[in-house]
Amino acid sequence: MTNHDDGVLRTVPPDDVTRLPAAYVDAFNSGDTGRLDLLYDDPGVLVPGPGHPVTGDGRAAAERHLLGFGLPMDARLRHAYVAGDTALLVVDWSVHGTARGGEEVRLQGTAADVARRGPDGLWRYAVNNPFGTG
Repeated sequence: MTNHDDGVLRTVPPDDVTRLPAAYVDAFNSGDTGRLDLLYDDPGVLVPGPGHPVTGDGRAAAERHLLGFGLPMDARLRHAYVAGDTALLVVDWSVHGTARGGEEVRLQGTAADVARRGPDGLWRYAVNNPFGTG
């Protein structure tokens, strides 16, 4: 979800948890780590590889690495299970193509993500775990 009110493109966390994966894809495909950061709760965990959760500067570095391929992400929400202000999202995603450096990239998985609704009523990632059970 984006906001263009003043001519500046910004990512806005959604008020409907089922739109969170699409907002993430939109932010990812913009190539802007700042837009991705807006979709994380504080502290917000990213698991860029199975068993390796990162937050803060580590999360930003992992996001820069993924965005460095210069390839778009595609994602489809499979399930959203909501319990109050917490949700489990199961999302099929992929990043495929020829990266800026000429290497072929084929990343894909089924994410098991945890989202939390903030006091503002907007949903953000508490845990973004793209490799699911890893």
